[in-house]
Amino acid sequence: MRKIELFSKNEKSRGFYDVANQLNDLTGKEWVFSTKSVIPKGFPPSFQLKLRNKHGGQKPPELCESLIRTFTKEGDLVLDPFCGVGGTLIGCHLSKRTGVGIELNKDWVDIYYNLCELESLKPLEIIHGDSRDILKKFILEKRKYFDFILTDIPYWKMDEVDKSKGTYKKVGEPSMGVYSEKSKLSRFSSDSKQLRGRKEDWEMLIGDVFSECYKLLKPGSYCAVFIGNMYNNGQYFLLNADIARILSQIGFVLKGEIIWYDVNKKLHLYGINYSWIPSIVHQFIMIFRKERIVHLNKEEKENIRFKNLKRIKDEKTS
Repeated sequence: MRKIELFSKNEKSRGFYDVANQLNDLTGKEWVFSTKSVIPKGFPPSFQLKLRNKHGGQKPPELCESLIRTFTKEGDLVLDPFCGVGGTLIGCHLSKRTGVGIELNKDWVDIYYNLCELESLKPLEIIHGDSRDILKKFILEKRKYFDFILTDIPYWKMDEVDKSKGTYKKVGEPSMGVYSEKSKLSRFSSDSKQLRGRKEDWEMLIGDVFSECYKLLKPGSYCAVFIGNMYNNGQYFLLNADIARILSQIGFVLKGEIIWYDVNKKLHLYGINYSWIPSIVHQFIMIFRKERIVHLNKEEKENIRFKNLKRIKDEKTS
């Protein structure tokens, strides 16, 4: 039997699962849904959102979970080299995967441990330090290869973007407030000088980190990168194009992009009454793959089928 109908906990059909599936545990109809190029969705507060929001760029754990389920099987190993407050790691908790995170800012590491305690989660491995050093150490130690990389990279100069100064109001209504503070994204990494450096330095950081990531990723596996374009000093920067170029030069193959439109994101005033500046409410999730040099042989494919069948059997008997 090649295809098996799977059911959710409430006995609703999930669709049919192909036991030859090499990538994930999704049924056919779940796979089709996972290929949508736009995610127009906001996520409700969860996993100590108020605490996680101290980091200006935290990502919803449920969104991370969805991506992890798309690109891995249960029990696979996931890497996040810019871990922040642990959105990827919580996504691993939710999807029954193992995760390893690396984070330069100890404040974010402490928040992850704190929320794990508050949510009664056993912390996954998170390492405080510079990814460029930690990943090289992983290679020297001949650590196990990763099945998936999911990360939200630091943005170049995002911490220097100001909102418009002054008050604003609708006609016939009182003033709604003053916009003079820095962007919340100034909290990305208080001890990281590269975010305030030249764009070339930022590109070098990304290149250095993902060069090591490439060595640690299993052939045939995927890498997903959150990145938002930005407006700075009167110019719009296509950072997603920069990421595509840098990772392609390393050896990753660009497979596509997903646009995440956060419907809960509030609009901010930039340049009102003197210049049109976009209020960006979407981000890109760039999908890359480390291609196999040698295709799977018949024995390896049979082993995948055997493991898939065993997992399904275990689920039904548990």
